[in-house]
Amino acid sequence: MIILFGSLAVFLALGVPVFAAIGLAAAIYLVINDIPVLISVQQMFDGIDKFPLLAVPFFILAGNLMNAAGITDRLFAFARSHVGHVRGGMGHVNILASMIFSGMSGTAVADAGGLGTVELKAMRDQGYDTGFAIGITAASSTIGPIIPPSLAMVVYGVVGNVSIGKLFVAGIVPGLLMAVCLHAIVFYFAVRRDYPRDPRASLRQVSRTFRSGFLALMTPIIIVGGIIGGVVTPTEAAVVAVLYALIIGVIAYRTLNVDNVLSVLRESFETTAITMIMVAASVLFGWILVRENVASQFAQTMLEFATEAWHALLILNVILLIAGVFMETIAVILILTPILAPTLSAFDIDPVHFGVVMVLNLMIGLMTPPIGLLLFVMARIGKLDLFATIRAVFPFLLPLFVVLILISVFPWISLFLPRLVYG
Repeated sequence: MIILFGSLAVFLALGVPVFAAIGLAAAIYLVINDIPVLISVQQMFDGIDKFPLLAVPFFILAGNLMNAAGITDRLFAFARSHVGHVRGGMGHVNILASMIFSGMSGTAVADAGGLGTVELKAMRDQGYDTGFAIGITAASSTIGPIIPPSLAMVVYGVVGNVSIGKLFVAGIVPGLLMAVCLHAIVFYFAVRRDYPRDPRASLRQVSRTFRSGFLALMTPIIIVGGIIGGVVTPTEAAVVAVLYALIIGVIAYRTLNVDNVLSVLRESFETTAITMIMVAASVLFGWILVRENVASQFAQTMLEFATEAWHALLILNVILLIAGVFMETIAVILILTPILAPTLSAFDIDPVHFGVVMVLNLMIGLMTPPIGLLLFVMARIGKLDLFATIRAVFPFLLPLFVVLILISVFPWISLFLPRLVYG
C-alpha cells in the first residue's frame, strides 16, 4: 500500500493528469504483485458498465447546449429583474441566476465558465470591484452540484450503491441554505462598501423577462419534477434535458445551428471521455484497496478514535476537505467512497446524508489552492492572477463552511425531503 499511495502522490506532485496518475499507480501495483492484466481490464470495464452512468454524458451535453443557446443571458435578466434592486443587487442576482442554472448543468465548472462570464461583465459594468465579483461568482457556482441534477451525486450513487433520486432530492434544502448564507454575506459587503443597486423593476419588465426566460426556467422543473414524481429515472431525465435543450435552442430561441451543435458535441465528447477514463482508472484503484482490505481496516481505526456518529463525521469531514484540496472531485468520490462505506455502516450514518456532506466538502475543495479548479477558471475569465483570485475567493468560503457544519450536525436538513418524498 505504501508503493500504491506513494506512487500516486509522486505522479500528482509531478503534474501528471489525475486519471493518468491513478491508472499508473494501479499499474505499478499490478506489476509488483504479478496480477494478470486481464483482471484489471475486467474491473475497469465493469466499473463503467453501469446504466446510471449514462446520465453523465447527457447532463454534460445538456449544460453545454444551454450555454451555447444563450440561455444564460435570459436567466441573468430574469434574476436581475427580481433581486437587482436589493442592496448589492448584482451579487444577489449572481446567486439567484446560479441557483436556477444549477438545475440544468449539474457542475460548478459549467456554471462558472458559462453563466460566470455574463455575471462578471455585468458586475464590472455596474462598478463592483473585480475581487468581489470573482469571489461571489466562484462561491455561487458551487451550488450547481448540490441542487439537482448533480454529476458528482450520480457518480457517488453508482459507486456507493445509493439511490440517485434520493441524493438529488437531498441536495435541494442544503442548496437553498447555501444561497441564503451567500445572500447574507453579499448584503454585509454591500452595506459596508456601499455597493450600488438597480432601480426596482416595473411589473412590465418583470413580466417581459419571465416570458423571455420561461422555457429555460422550465428545465429544472422538468428534470427535478420528473424524478420526484417518478415519471423518469435520473438517467432518463438527463436524456430529456438534452432533448429539451435542443428544442429550446433550435426551434424556440433559434440560437442553435448545425455548427453550434457540432461544436457542443465535440466539447461534450471530450469532457465525457476524460470523466469515464477517470472512472475506469479509479474503479481499478478502488478494487486494489478492497483487495488489500483497506476499507475494513479504516473502519476499525475509526471505531478506536470515534465513539459516536458525530465524532466520525467530524473526522470524515477533515479527510474529505484535505482530499478535496489536492484531488479532483470525481476522483475523490471514486477512491474514498468504497473505503468509507464500512465506516458509515459502523456508525449508522445515512449514506444519502453523507453523499451531500461529501459533495459540499469537495465543492469547498474546488475553491481552495493548490488544485482548486474553480480558482483557475475564475482567474482566466476574470483576467486576474491566481494569488489575487485566491484572496478574492477566501471570504466566501465562510458561508460554505457554515452550511457544511449545519448539515453535518443536523442530518435532517438533508434527509427531510427524501423521507417526505420516498418514505
